[in-house]
Amino acid sequence: MSRAEAKACVNDLYRRVAERWQERVTNKPFMQKLRSGTLSRDALRLFFKSWASFTIDINTLECATYHKHVAFFRKHRDLMAAMAQKLADELIYPKPPGHIHVVLETAKALGISEDEVFLEPMPSEFRSLIDCRRALLWEGTMAEVYAHYGLTPDEATYFSTHEEADLKEHEGGVMGHGTFRRMVLERLLEDGAELRPGYSLEYCAMTSVDLYGATFQAALEILTA
Repeated sequence: MSRAEAKACVNDLYRRVAERWQERVTNKPFMQKLRSGTLSRDALRLFFKSWASFTIDINTLECATYHKHVAFFRKHRDLMAAMAQKLADELIYPKPPGHIHVVLETAKALGISEDEVFLEPMPSEFRSLIDCRRALLWEGTMAEVYAHYGLTPDEATYFSTHEEADLKEHEGGVMGHGTFRRMVLERLLEDGAELRPGYSLEYCAMTSVDLYGATFQAALEILTA
């Protein structure tokens, strides 16, 4: 696939992911209540405790992705440098062990202790999202992994920080997450990205969005069950 064709393919995929996010996340009760300020404190607390725990796991998966697919980065050394910068930023800013400190600021304001974040189990809906990513990493192809990264929520302190991180260059010239992932996916397509039967780029991308939607709704449904 040519560079222009790869770019057009990824742009189209991201457009469809954004539409799916609007349908499955933005327009659903959890996000509507969060945006309007009517989400109960109990629901917000349950969600954020689980989301903070999820953040720890997802950052370690980023590191594992680098290890698993280092052959790709050896070939594309410009992306190798960007990946190393991105991982370092995640793990050392604002101080080690990294961005989890931003999450803990909001958690503390909600009365959530560090032990609750670090030691308590996640609800199964949150676990399903992280386990899906883990399965794609170890059993799937690199293109499946990078297609599975969906849009990042943009609410509360942590969400606002990561919306900016997804779209903009960080201090010190660290490439934004969204820009980096687009570049990787485009390069994979140019290289003739490998996909398993039943795991198209669209399937992997939409599954990510659907699982995000399920995790958010769980914060409401668990409390009313």
